[in-house]
Amino acid sequence: MARTATLPVLNGESGLSRYLAEIRKFPMLEPQQEYMLAKRWREHDDRGAAHHLVTSHLRLVAKIAMGYRGYGLPISEVVSEGNVGLMQAVKRFEPEKGFRLATYAMWWIKASIQEYILRSWSLVKMGTTANQ
Repeated sequence: MARTATLPVLNGESGLSRYLAEIRKFPMLEPQQEYMLAKRWREHDDRGAAHHLVTSHLRLVAKIAMGYRGYGLPISEVVSEGNVGLMQAVKRFEPEKGFRLATYAMWWIKASIQEYILRSWSLVKMGTTANQ
């Protein structure tokens, strides 16, 4: 019976410090480990390898997301969108090209966060009631 792997969950602003503590528990990968996991994911569709790649780079997402704190959006949402970008990067990563996943993933993480900001942010915030 396959064991289901769980990821840490970010519950709003108050859960941010707990989330950051949880993601620090995942070890960073050595270049050779990363290469082998990425090859297993690409060649054998090994979801365990993909999971390991994602969890080892969650700190990168958090670091990049913190740079977008000044946009007035919930940081938990920004981190979540960054995680979506990380998963896209893992899906499309080609280890044979000789680059590290973090280098490749930065572009996808930033693109995902910036797309979220553009969808969510406007110059005029519209109220939903007469009092606003």
